Amino acid sequence: MSIIQDAYRGGRWLALFKAISQSLSWIFTIIIARILVPEDYGLMEMATIITGFVGLFSQLGLGTAIIQREEIKDQELSSLFWFMIGWGLVLSVMCVILAYPTVRIFDERRLLRVTQSVGILYILGSLIIVPQNLLHRQLRFKTIGFIEGISVTISCLLMILIAKLGAGVWTLICGHISRELITVIMIYSIMSWRPRFHFYLPEIKPYIKFGLNVAGASSLRYIYSKSDRFFGGRILGPHILGYYSLALSLAVIPIDKLVTLINTIAFPVFSRYQNKKQDFNNLYLILVRMISFIVFPIYMGGFFLADQLIPAALGHKWNSAITPFKILCLAQIIVAVTTSNDIANNAQGRPHWPLRISFIYATFLPFSFYVASKYGLNFLAAPWISVFPLINVIYSYFTLRQLGVKIIDYIKTILHPILATLTMLFFLIMLREFYFTAFSHLAPSINYYLVCSIMSGMIIYILYILIFQRQILLSFLSSARS
Repeated sequence: MSIIQDAYRGGRWLALFKAISQSLSWIFTIIIARILVPEDYGLMEMATIITGFVGLFSQLGLGTAIIQREEIKDQELSSLFWFMIGWGLVLSVMCVILAYPTVRIFDERRLLRVTQSVGILYILGSLIIVPQNLLHRQLRFKTIGFIEGISVTISCLLMILIAKLGAGVWTLICGHISRELITVIMIYSIMSWRPRFHFYLPEIKPYIKFGLNVAGASSLRYIYSKSDRFFGGRILGPHILGYYSLALSLAVIPIDKLVTLINTIAFPVFSRYQNKKQDFNNLYLILVRMISFIVFPIYMGGFFLADQLIPAALGHKWNSAITPFKILCLAQIIVAVTTSNDIANNAQGRPHWPLRISFIYATFLPFSFYVASKYGLNFLAAPWISVFPLINVIYSYFTLRQLGVKIIDYIKTILHPILATLTMLFFLIMLREFYFTAFSHLAPSINYYLVCSIMSGMIIYILYILIFQRQILLSFLSSARS
């Protein structure tokens, strides 16, 4: 069985579990949002802004290094394991200390205990870094999906119970902790690998050298990606920030649940083909096309239906989140499609490239968010669709040139996803005009309109693919049958 076939078969199971966990995540998110208030989400964002930056170094990029390395020895894994245990304890102590400046920065004493409790996540996370990334390296995606599906389901059910008891912001932090704890228990119940009582620092130096570039890029990425919520919390307060935070949480779900799934499968495969130029480039374009076909209709549909979708799903108390949600939907299209650049560069041993581009983002975006936050909630997300795309075009250009992929080939790759999405939007606009005109005297139900729009959009999109890109579906069905 080839590497790609092996990854595909495991990936099908991972996709199944991801689909289940994603559906449950959406349902539970809506239920919990109806119980909690915007201030709870705002407090959670404030509590995790500084400690979340610490968390970027929880793996030190060693997980990526484990997957990318061509050969790895068992004693090296043991050294890595004990190193990460010690590092996790250090980070948990840092969270306890950083809780005090967090309270002072936001002038909110309720943040103290919530922020300190984040340290528990880093202790639990250090236990699974090595075994979890071994599963990725071995392409055991079925096991990964099973563990994630169970942990998400149980933790979400616990969150609903805690929210019903009136725990407020503690609902959110307890959800994260319970999910991590369940993951630890399940990984060690399933995995046969156990660390030896062995530690030798020189064995892990090559991993640290590679991983620090990845961790550095992640830390800079965190700075610019969290700066919107940092300045939003400082200038607009927890209540207004809560609207933005929930809008962002909803907007990133497709990336967290779908794009991350694809990238999880892709990176180990890309690493195996890192020295085969033509195969690597073909895989790169396939990855871009696959992500484009998935995210374009989801995000453009979300943008188009946001005015009806947010009130229907969350209630009218969340109406202020509609405009930020629309802007973030447009931004996430760019984020999703360009994730393939980081994967390609890391897989070919260029972790310093994502580090450099993250430095550029971190230079320009925080100032942009600071300025935008002064104009209110609806402007807070504006840099994501102005400054961010400009920088990303440059990064994509240099990545394509390094790979030897022609720009025209890249454009052809995303052309049909764009046309299919535009076709879908055209029919949705026609449906909206017909629905609210024909049934205006009957006070048409928004829920019926949403159901009709979502189903019609899916049908039109699939019909376009059947007519103009039928080989994609045939290729998928052929692979599934094999």
